[in-house]
Amino acid sequence: MHIDSVRELKAECFKQHIDPLLATRGKLSGLALSARPVKLIDQPQRTIALGIARRNENDFRLAVRLQSQALENSPEIEAIVQKAKGEADVRYIGRLVKRVMWNRIPQRPLLIGVSIGHYRITAGTLGCFVKTRNGDAVRILSNNHVLADENGGRKGDAILQPGAFDGGKKPRDVVGTLDRFVRLKKTGSNFVDCALATVSTGIQYNAKDLRGFGTLTGIAATPLDIGDNVSKVGRTTGLTHGRVKAIELDNVIVGYDIGNLRFDGQIEIEGTDDRAFSQGGDSGSLIVNADRKAVALLFAGGDQGGSNGRGLTYGNPIDKVFDSLGVDLIF
Repeated sequence: MHIDSVRELKAECFKQHIDPLLATRGKLSGLALSARPVKLIDQPQRTIALGIARRNENDFRLAVRLQSQALENSPEIEAIVQKAKGEADVRYIGRLVKRVMWNRIPQRPLLIGVSIGHYRITAGTLGCFVKTRNGDAVRILSNNHVLADENGGRKGDAILQPGAFDGGKKPRDVVGTLDRFVRLKKTGSNFVDCALATVSTGIQYNAKDLRGFGTLTGIAATPLDIGDNVSKVGRTTGLTHGRVKAIELDNVIVGYDIGNLRFDGQIEIEGTDDRAFSQGGDSGSLIVNADRKAVALLFAGGDQGGSNGRGLTYGNPIDKVFDSLGVDLIF
């Protein structure tokens, strides 16, 4: 199927099958668990994400991603597969959770991939260093849920490296302060999970080093495509490699402490060989292509799905992140 035909099919399926499903079952709800008491976890409801997958070089299919096993033989899925005339890549991906937790140590100068976080959260990953478009000021880039405590942070709040879960404490490990973030929306669609922090005076940083992989070479000129090889350096799993399995995924539900949030236009990645591409604590990692150019910002993942059964990872397209924050990459 031509890629434009898949896009048209995706829009038609949303209108005819998914939107009515949401209307009859209430507000879209998440199927993800985050680090909060079990009694606070929302009960899962049925949800489907749609995107684009590749069959071969010039032949594409509708990517259908199920976050509930109850949907595998449902009338909705049968109708979507029938409408796609069998050209649908249907997979169960399970629960998705924000990527937070695990151990790392202090690093000076600051490096891409190290433990970092708002003083009230556990810890996530320092994605990269950027400069503001209206003043060339240096900023740290990571997720909202890493640097801004899921909208709970205020400008000037302390940012620790390593994060608090890894032993970071105020004032000893303060390396910057929260600058700004894109608010996470509880209703409607989210496209990015991102935030910026200042770098404190006297704190050195290395904007190029991708530990174990080489140096960052810039930002990719073209968007990621299905089958592209990618890599990341993250706080928990370090350097990992993967490949893109689907693009333009809409209606991806991710569990946060503030609720279950919908994301559209996302990228899906699986690990290569027998490794997961990411685990808890890798949130905020910069994803790069085979040329070590920035392509996405890692923000969520689950332990279900993927060719190797190690789970799937999700990222925001990097151009969306940079444009949302008004920044450019330093490398």
